[in-house]
Amino acid sequence: MEIIKQLADNKGAFIERYTHQDDVLSQYRYDITKDESYKLRMNDKANGLESELSKVIENYMSKFELSEKQRENINLLAEGNKVVIGGQQAGLFVSPMYTIHKIITIIVLAKEQSIKLGTKIIPVFWIAGEDHDFDEVNHINVFTAGNNVHKIKYYPTEEVTDSVSLLNFEQEALKFTIDRFITSLTETNSTKSIYKLLNNLPENWTDHFQYIIHTLFKDYGLLLIDSQNKEVRALETDILVWMFDHHEAINQAFRNGQEKMESLIGERQILTETNVHLFMSFEGKRQLLKFEDGKYKLSKSDATFTKAEIRAKIQVAPHLFSNNVVTRPLMEEMLFNTLAFVGGPSEIKYWGELKQVFDFAKVEMPPVVPRMRITYINDKLLKDMQRFNITIDSLYDNGIEKFQKDFLGSKENRLLLSQMQETIANIEADYEAMQLLDVPMETKQLLQDNLNYHKRQFEYFKKRYHQDIKRRHDVDFKALNAIGNMMNPGGGLQERMLHPLQFINTYDFGIFDEVIDNINNYTFDHTILKP
Repeated sequence: MEIIKQLADNKGAFIERYTHQDDVLSQYRYDITKDESYKLRMNDKANGLESELSKVIENYMSKFELSEKQRENINLLAEGNKVVIGGQQAGLFVSPMYTIHKIITIIVLAKEQSIKLGTKIIPVFWIAGEDHDFDEVNHINVFTAGNNVHKIKYYPTEEVTDSVSLLNFEQEALKFTIDRFITSLTETNSTKSIYKLLNNLPENWTDHFQYIIHTLFKDYGLLLIDSQNKEVRALETDILVWMFDHHEAINQAFRNGQEKMESLIGERQILTETNVHLFMSFEGKRQLLKFEDGKYKLSKSDATFTKAEIRAKIQVAPHLFSNNVVTRPLMEEMLFNTLAFVGGPSEIKYWGELKQVFDFAKVEMPPVVPRMRITYINDKLLKDMQRFNITIDSLYDNGIEKFQKDFLGSKENRLLLSQMQETIANIEADYEAMQLLDVPMETKQLLQDNLNYHKRQFEYFKKRYHQDIKRRHDVDFKALNAIGNMMNPGGGLQERMLHPLQFINTYDFGIFDEVIDNINNYTFDHTILKP
């Protein structure tokens, strides 16, 4: 495996501003570019929940065989060792690739800081099992043999309206999804192992997500926790009550902080109308709480509650309540002794909107670290890019469309198109002259319609002419299409489309071990790797 290139963010991009002492840093506590920030963070006191939390995590993870390093880290967690933590929704079969890259970032950063600080830092991954937006997690993208992106969805027979941690697979629908995924793969030495892995998945949605991650990263001592786990909720009871009691102040702090962040970056990340910032599961639906007209209302129900009723429900049945995007980061920090939080670019932005929420709660915001961005390239793509004179920088700066257009232009008969353009210009001039003649309005309209017909025919000719060029140079255009779809799909990062299991199918189950071995130190830059 080889690091081909590391790309810095363009000047003015958010991550570039965030990592270059820009004014946006005023919305965070630490400058993550400085080692001193992590040393200072080590001085923050433990929250006192570490012993109970370690037991909860051990109980949660015990459904699968723990590695020696995981057991060691559970013990260290109980002793108060700090963690590097990040989380994600439970995407189908651990989709997409940036989930894996977030985990790799957590592992690499924890290892790096363990060495620098001289004490063991524990990698922790938080599964957002309370999430109920099923459309965000129910599908995977795969690259077809022609390097086009194909979406495969899991279709349950009933609508999912509550937390995905409460969802079990329907076996017939799961089998259909697995078969579609496997048949979309090019058969390799790893395909049968992937098929076996998928056919041995636990029936619960977040358990299947946990199982795959556990299989891939258990030997790194990675600890996993589902935020919807009942034992976690029980441990959070007092915190949930506190958040509910202070929801008005939390909401005001959030709105003020969001306004300040918006003034710095010109956009808002968190879009919510709630003023309570907690969800409640009611009548089989996860619903936002809102305080209005002196009562607590739900977003998908006519039921109303008093403050005393909600407070009592939290104390008796905390598993029915969960955080929204505003209070989740605070909950995470109040549970774990965190050295650093790892998030994607959007998460980094919305944490910046929460500074005043942390200040109100008197909880110190940890170093907020962008996950590493990784794109994989192979020899064929590299050769094709060289053939078309496409550099990695120019691809991300301009998109593949520029190079497709340039290549098409290089194959055109310029004289032919020039003469056709001249012909249509002459026709337009002649028709303009005829419009000046003393003829009825109906005739003028007929002339205009006739001119439009000629212009449409010219456009039709150009379209068919370009199609003919593409047909004659089909191999070249397919190569350009593959470069775009594999390296910059839809103008975005590969990691937002590529599925980890398809990547494993191309290489093998040890491929992410190689990635970790080759990225010894955390980097802000976008890394291009050739396996």
